[in-house]
Amino acid sequence: MKFNSKISTYSIIKNIGGIILGSLIYGIGLSWFLIPFKVAPGGVGGLSQIFLHFFGWNAGFTMLIFNIPLWLVGLFFIGKEFGIGTFAGFFISSLMVDLVAPARLYKWGLFVPLIEKYNNVNGQMKPLSELAMTDEIFIATIAGSILLGVGIGIIFKSRASTGGTDIPVAFLKKKLNISVGNGYLIIETSIILFTGIMFGDLNLIIWSYFALFLSSKFVDMVTEGLSRVKAAHIICTDNEAAERIKERIFDELERGVTYLYGEGGYLQKEKKILFVSFSIRQAAHLKQIILYEDKDAFIVMNDVHDVIGSGFKSRGLSL
Repeated sequence: MKFNSKISTYSIIKNIGGIILGSLIYGIGLSWFLIPFKVAPGGVGGLSQIFLHFFGWNAGFTMLIFNIPLWLVGLFFIGKEFGIGTFAGFFISSLMVDLVAPARLYKWGLFVPLIEKYNNVNGQMKPLSELAMTDEIFIATIAGSILLGVGIGIIFKSRASTGGTDIPVAFLKKKLNISVGNGYLIIETSIILFTGIMFGDLNLIIWSYFALFLSSKFVDMVTEGLSRVKAAHIICTDNEAAERIKERIFDELERGVTYLYGEGGYLQKEKKILFVSFSIRQAAHLKQIILYEDKDAFIVMNDVHDVIGSGFKSRGLSL
């Protein structure tokens, strides 16, 4: 969330609203489902569970304590990308984790029947740190991971960040030239293993990895959307067929076509290869066109992460 003269007041308000909404969803995912069952999908949220269950420290407060020095390190060593957006993201999300915690809601008299339904064992309420909105770890892991991913995704789309492991990963990348993917693997794996060992339950490691995988997928879905665009490489048997297919794509699908020039490996004959990007809804129509004009054409279709250009809306994310 970069505040400068080129950003309108509407954009600033929209981003702040997105951070608050994303943080609320993030807090619900952690506090209602993952934290009570000690499922830790990496990050400072995972580490905070140790301090909650062993020492009684509020999870959101602990996350804040971890994030502030990490943010200062990132600001000093990495740069301004860990500026106000990151601070707002981790501060509000940490606040929400504590505000929506079932223990706090129960004390305020909110959702009392629901909390008592899932947390009453043999007439006794579970410890406050274990109060949850379900009594099944499988449901809790799925629900919590989805909400966590959606919340983080909304925060990312609001040009902010939850801080946490983003900062040590960026540090590893800049100082030790470790790739971002490997950096996340090292940091998140260390936290998950450490948490599982501290709680003395190896099953939690499996649940935590499952939660990390699921939440990551939903972060991608929220920030990038579902892939609705495909691309095709079309290798025709002759150039005349390529011309006919090109014209029909222009007329019927209203998509541009690019010629790539290649050579057949067997006959060593030069060929025109058609490259086209199109909506997933047009896939069947495109196949019909190609096979009608050239039944022996070779077609390779694949999903496309993002297309920037006329006729397509980018799914890219600016931070």
